[in-house]
Amino acid sequence: MPLDLLLDRCRRLEERAAAIYRSYATAARTDPPLCTLWTTLAREEDAHAHALATAQTKLGPLVGRRTHLDGWEEDLHEVELCLCIAEALGPAATRSQQLSAALDLELTELEALRHVLLAVSNQADVDSTVDHAALLAKRAADLSADPHVRLQAALLLARARVRSLRSEE
Repeated sequence: MPLDLLLDRCRRLEERAAAIYRSYATAARTDPPLCTLWTTLAREEDAHAHALATAQTKLGPLVGRRTHLDGWEEDLHEVELCLCIAEALGPAATRSQQLSAALDLELTELEALRHVLLAVSNQADVDSTVDHAALLAKRAADLSADPHVRLQAALLLARARVRSLRSEE
């Protein structure tokens, strides 16, 4: 897929994730810790979308070289599916349902794709020191006793730990 199209698609996915988290924050107004979590995640997703939009505007010389990144179609489909499920939950969803949908989304390769796109576009990563998936996982484990949510959170934390060990090498 051409780099400019992939940047645009990934930006739109990040915007949808931000919108989902904002809707969850609105539904959690009476639950301050949960509302804060969703608001924080929405802001981070907005920052991710903004970074990708900035990369799109600075593509000039790369587009002429017809830069393509292949092999992401299945991952993009999985992100789309997770977003559709999260969007369909609606305001009546339970805390655990929202957390599970968000954890499913963070278990996709959207974050990895964003990092690759920014690197290929020679753009700095807006939050290379912040792992919002790990933040979500830690808070989800605190906020939900649901075994499925706790399993998802443990998987995300394990993945974050593996990444940190690799970066120390």
